[in-house]
Amino acid sequence: MARGKRKHYVRRILKAAMVLGGVLAVIAAARFWYLEEQGNFHPITPGEAYRSAQLDPDEQAYYIRKFNICSVINLRGSNAGERWYDEEIDTSRKLGVNHYDLGLSADIKPTFLEIRSLLKLLEIAPRPILIHCLGGADRSGLAAAIWQVAIKGLPKADARRQLSFIYGHMSFGPTQVLDQFFEKWIPQQN
Repeated sequence: MARGKRKHYVRRILKAAMVLGGVLAVIAAARFWYLEEQGNFHPITPGEAYRSAQLDPDEQAYYIRKFNICSVINLRGSNAGERWYDEEIDTSRKLGVNHYDLGLSADIKPTFLEIRSLLKLLEIAPRPILIHCLGGADRSGLAAAIWQVAIKGLPKADARRQLSFIYGHMSFGPTQVLDQFFEKWIPQQN
């Protein structure tokens, strides 16, 4: 191939890669904006369990009223003194909603005790429940998948969909530890 043709060919490939990268970036940004704008709120089991990102007080009150939420399970752990946490506790109290805290990490494999605590909360919390973490993608996804298996009896293959890009979860990088944990998790051991 002549030198001139080779340069032209390389430029076309680079241009196509840049256009493709730009399109993918726009799609990712639009998806992120959509998830952020609506609080990444989704049903796990309609009428029984929902998942979301960290909601501001107005969003939290809206979803509690709209879906008759009776319990909020916060997977970020107790954070007294933090504005988001104090507002969440205040909104829950004002609306008569039970509030539970369980600190899980998005990038560290959950412990046996953490999963046992989560399962206990999923069993005892008055329903409907709202499970949330910061972004509603990783920890909430794991909790939603566990809910579907342990509470609703769905096969793990079906529940696995709760840990997906649809909800903003990435199955690579630091958060892939949650995918690996769920694949190896045996419900009867908790």
